Amino acid sequence: MERRSVLLLAAVVVVVALADSVAATCPSEQLLPYGACVKLINRVLTGDNRKNWEESNEICKTEGGQLISLDTPTKIEQFTAHVYGLGGDWSHYTHWVGARKTESGWRWLNGAELSLESNMWYPTNPEDNASATYAILAPYRDHQRFYIFSRKATDLSPVIACEIN
Repeated sequence: MERRSVLLLAAVVVVVALADSVAATCPSEQLLPYGACVKLINRVLTGDNRKNWEESNEICKTEGGQLISLDTPTKIEQFTAHVYGLGGDWSHYTHWVGARKTESGWRWLNGAELSLESNMWYPTNPEDNASATYAILAPYRDHQRFYIFSRKATDLSPVIACEIN
């Protein structure tokens, strides 16, 4: 085998091993089809106050992760299906997710770009407002769909969507 082929094969083995380790340590009810381990924390149900984006990301860090990066339409669709599948009020709440406005535009915490033209945004978002710098996922009526909305640093949300490493 060529050196390049060996390196490619080694990289594939490492990626598969990492995916298997996440799946092995993640409870099945928290594992999304694309391999992410998600923990939803409902601050209303725990009796705590709603949190802002920064506080929510810190809570995710204490859980061993960060706010979830839903950087493709497939990921947001699978996340939405997961939330609606939980039943109860989960699908009625807004969820903090891991996107924020940076000097170079909107980015997910994993570094991926969140394009302003993405159909993941609610049609009137992101707001053309310098203070709206964080992303929240909100249900849209009865369409069983979530959209991304831009929010200010001081805004609060009841649900935190963590992606656990």
